[in-house]
Amino acid sequence: MIRFAKIPRALYAAALLTLLVASLLVGWFVSGWRDVRMRQAEIRRAPYAAADQRAVELARDLRAEFERLIAREVSRPYFHYQNLMHDPQTSAGVNVSRSPLATGPEDHLVLGYFQLDAKGRATTPTVNDEVPELSESRHLSDNRAFRNQVARDLSRQLAPAESPGGQLAARTGPPPRAAGPRARPQPETSAISQQPGAQVIQMDPRVYVQNANPNAVYSQQTQMQNAPAKPPAVAPVTPGPVTITISPLEWRTMPFADAPTLLAVRHVEAPHNSLTQGFVMDRGALTKWLATRSGDMLAELRPDDSLGVPVAPHWGLSVRPNPASLTKAAQDASAVASAFLIRFVGVVGISILTAAFVLLFVTRAEKLARERSQFAAAAAHELRTPLAGLQLYSDMLAEGLGDPAKTRDYAHRMSEDSARLGRVVSNILGFSQLERGSLDVEVKPGPLGEVLCELAATARPALERAGATLELDVARELRAQFDRDAVTRIVGNLLDNAEKYARRATDRTIRLAAVERGDVIEITVADRGPGIPDSAKLFDFFSRGVSGGDTPAGLGLGLALSRSLARAMRGNLEHRARDGGGSAFVLQLRRS
Repeated sequence: MIRFAKIPRALYAAALLTLLVASLLVGWFVSGWRDVRMRQAEIRRAPYAAADQRAVELARDLRAEFERLIAREVSRPYFHYQNLMHDPQTSAGVNVSRSPLATGPEDHLVLGYFQLDAKGRATTPTVNDEVPELSESRHLSDNRAFRNQVARDLSRQLAPAESPGGQLAARTGPPPRAAGPRARPQPETSAISQQPGAQVIQMDPRVYVQNANPNAVYSQQTQMQNAPAKPPAVAPVTPGPVTITISPLEWRTMPFADAPTLLAVRHVEAPHNSLTQGFVMDRGALTKWLATRSGDMLAELRPDDSLGVPVAPHWGLSVRPNPASLTKAAQDASAVASAFLIRFVGVVGISILTAAFVLLFVTRAEKLARERSQFAAAAAHELRTPLAGLQLYSDMLAEGLGDPAKTRDYAHRMSEDSARLGRVVSNILGFSQLERGSLDVEVKPGPLGEVLCELAATARPALERAGATLELDVARELRAQFDRDAVTRIVGNLLDNAEKYARRATDRTIRLAAVERGDVIEITVADRGPGIPDSAKLFDFFSRGVSGGDTPAGLGLGLALSRSLARAMRGNLEHRARDGGGSAFVLQLRRS
């Protein structure tokens, strides 16, 4: 029949605890790490989300700026785009004055204004080549460079087609004859006027002629100031009001100074002339405007509305996070992972410690259960042996069996078995008292030597019948502080152990001695048996000094209980190896 070894419950508990703790830790780590990854992604996305939000806000503000600019430029008269003009709202007669744009753009986002005629000639309000003294002098070189750049980059694509009929000219002298019935009538409609948002303006012919030829009017005006005379009239060329059509301003993106640039362009259609007017946005000013409002972020206006938030046709605004904020976000994301790992390692350590404590308790409980089982078996054996002797000799005495001459010997054996039984019961009761914490001794000065001599006299017959010899070396006048019952139990246990463990020795002499060593009296019980290994567990409960199949039966309580009684008397019990073999147990008590 095959018998399998019984697996200790501690191994089952260890396996279950390991599986449970590992499952919980793995599950917590997986879910926690997923949360860490999500938080890291949120932290890393936060600078980009803030940048996107800032881009939306900046684009809204920039569109508002563009709308404000367009709204103002839509209401601007077309003749403001030239250096000289005649304003019918503020002046009458024949006279011209400098345009409001002659000193430069009124808006800091505008680089400059321009006008193109049908011949592709580019002019700007700040430069007057025919009357140089009227040009804006502080930035003349920059203004001319802008005008030349317009001519190079924009005139070919934006210049209007030449109107039939030729260019109007300022005239002096008597007015021309009125147009006859066959005269071609002034057109009332055009392709521009049909566009949504187009303006159709009716203008006095004399005003129109002055704005069409402002330099000539300025020359007449200067001559009149130098030689006063009756001003000649500037004659109109049409019998009625002049119709001028202006298209809406449109945003366009065109190469300007070797870079894509945002322009606003409109077309002006007048009798005998067509014009293209507009203004160029200042890339540097736009960049500065964005920089002052983007904070520590990096804003950029690009000529591609697919690369950011649209702000104008084909223009998009993008905002990128500051590299420092990206670095900080990366550090924060790393800190989140580090904090989780530290917390996880801490929980793992606590879990391992908790599992170790649980396993320790289970192991100790199993060990205690095993020891109690062994103790019960040993106690049964220890009790059965003296009880069997008592039963045997009491039956013999009761039934009159055996040798009548040995009746006294039978009584002695019964007394020895009773004493042995008493020691076993006393040890069990002492262990129970220790567990309950109720082990009490009454320490008082007394004649220790006399007590030891009495103990030796009582134990000698039993030891001799067991084949051992008791050697006594005790002075009767010795006095110490002790509890009589405790000393009796300790010495009785030591003598009993010496007899049991030295049964196979050649010399079975047991020596009981007591000597003074300063303030301490040492009581020694020594034998010449095989000896006991000096171990820290020698005085533990249920611990045996030697093991093996031929080891004498015992409970493993005697030495542990004896040391507890010795220490309760403020003394001690220790084991000492003897030279030449054997063991010696020394009980130390305070001298009185």
